[in-house]
Amino acid sequence: MSNSQAFDAASRPGLRWTPATRRAASIVVLAGAVLLPTVIRSDAAMTVCIYGLLMAGLAVSFNLVFGYCGQLSLFHSAAFGIGAYGTSVLVMKFGWGFWAALMPSLALAVVLAVAVGTLCFAFKLREFYFAIVTMAMTELVRLLIQNWNSVTDGTLGMTTVITPTLGAWAIEGTVRWYYAALVLLVVVMAVCGAMVRGWTGRCFEAIRLNESLAESLGISVFVYKLLAFVAASTLAALIGAFYGAYSGFVEPRYLSIANSLDIIAMVLLGGVGTLFGPVIGALVLTLLPHVIALSAELRVMVYGAILIFVILVMPRGIVGLLSGRRHAV
Repeated sequence: MSNSQAFDAASRPGLRWTPATRRAASIVVLAGAVLLPTVIRSDAAMTVCIYGLLMAGLAVSFNLVFGYCGQLSLFHSAAFGIGAYGTSVLVMKFGWGFWAALMPSLALAVVLAVAVGTLCFAFKLREFYFAIVTMAMTELVRLLIQNWNSVTDGTLGMTTVITPTLGAWAIEGTVRWYYAALVLLVVVMAVCGAMVRGWTGRCFEAIRLNESLAESLGISVFVYKLLAFVAASTLAALIGAFYGAYSGFVEPRYLSIANSLDIIAMVLLGGVGTLFGPVIGALVLTLLPHVIALSAELRVMVYGAILIFVILVMPRGIVGLLSGRRHAV
């Protein structure tokens, strides 16, 4: 480390995250998560934890396109809903197995993400305009699902009875679902971490900071933005499939703008452009309504207030506040 780097590191307040401390912290947190079911005996509490882990995976995948690549996509809830509905329809209406139904559901999410991303990025839509177009596409998919009564049961939603199996091992009961959700979160974080810590991640950061400059340096802005968008949407669809299977019910609300705002709030609260920040934000906002009794309307108001507070007071989120560094964990 040079003298200037040493001085810069010493001048930053808060925790100093080195690769070794990151790995140690990750191992400790993962060990605690693995041992949690031995401490919590309540099925209700375990259920909240499962939903928290699933939403954490959704937030981490959204952070790939929003936090690292700087694209405010409102298509994420659509991909989530496509995964949930696609898998549920194929299992419940056509008698497919969960894993067989998962593949075409992910493929559909990829095809739609490529189409939407190509449309937006080919016309170089940014910021507000990109958000509006992705919101319109999400609303289009939601209305299609809501009005396709013969397949999706429309506004009533669809009750599902889905038990994913791995050989003779069925994922059922809160403990097994907890570990399945934990593994799913680890997989999503591993995929996103692998993408952002290599050359691809540097290209994402260059695009987020200055698209024109990145393009002048030879970075294919179109390709890397589309890669982030499609990868994030695919992971969202994967989470949606498991979410629908666990919850036993899917409904058009999965694709709503309110769900998109929930995801954005989780990422902003935890820390934009950090790997662990969205996990913290998702767990906090998932646990909050259960710790404090909140109606659906009041929850939206609380989330809005949190968004305003975070943007004004702690724009780097919880992780950024704790680390005291521009680039948190």
